[in-house]
Amino acid sequence: MPPFTGQLQIAEAGDARALSMDGKHWEIQIRFTDKAVNTRPDLTNPDKQPNKYIAVASITPAGLIREPLHPFFDTEAVTFAIEQLSTWISHSSLPYPALDRFEYWLLDHFEQRPLALLHSCISAEEIGKPSVRPAWMAMPAAQLRIEESTEHDTGYVPPVNARLESLIAERAGPNPRAAWFDRAETMATEFPPCLISQDWEQEEHDRLCQLYICRLAPRLLMLQGLAQEDRQRLELASRENAVDVERFHTLYPEVIDQKLLQALRVEAKLRRGVTEPVSP
Repeated sequence: MPPFTGQLQIAEAGDARALSMDGKHWEIQIRFTDKAVNTRPDLTNPDKQPNKYIAVASITPAGLIREPLHPFFDTEAVTFAIEQLSTWISHSSLPYPALDRFEYWLLDHFEQRPLALLHSCISAEEIGKPSVRPAWMAMPAAQLRIEESTEHDTGYVPPVNARLESLIAERAGPNPRAAWFDRAETMATEFPPCLISQDWEQEEHDRLCQLYICRLAPRLLMLQGLAQEDRQRLELASRENAVDVERFHTLYPEVIDQKLLQALRVEAKLRRGVTEPVSP
């Protein structure tokens, strides 16, 4: 199952939707159905099944960029959908409310308590069959580089991401189990606030976990429902990653230290050589 990379924003209108990971760059997609195209659906072609979406435009800070449109599409309908979503996004307030209430958690082998979040969905109808062998995945080092101050004298050492992934797999046991929870009916204290357990007995294991969470902090701040003490801790942990804070801050539902946020955004702009003032 894919690792947590942030809180995806989704705006929908009929067979069209717009997706964004940072609230600044959006991809507008159209569902490939017989309504969207000037032909009957080809049910023998898996690429034309009802749940397939095709990108037709993108919204960036520089403006709207349209993609070349497949000749089968109804140009007028697609244009209307693009304009409708663009208008909605420009007038909407971010972040959108988080609707996922059903969560699929990997369980600790001995305590059978939530260890790491694997997946979430909005409705009970979306809950799939349990995984045969559930496993948690960290964001790969190629996407989330984590610096270590500790020196290693044993040659090659896997990145923090991979080592933490192995630790969680080990803690899940030889026959890992996962379970669905309805967050609306379960105490919030039952779940690790940063989506992976921070309760580690060995100092080295705890160090790896904290390194990962600190590096992921600018993305974790997009989570809704964090306790103030957890949010404040993540804001402080984000100080080493100002560029990520500037990228994702639009989707933060709450900010404890506004001065720190502004300072990090200024630092990020200076690093990129941008001279425009930072907006509140």
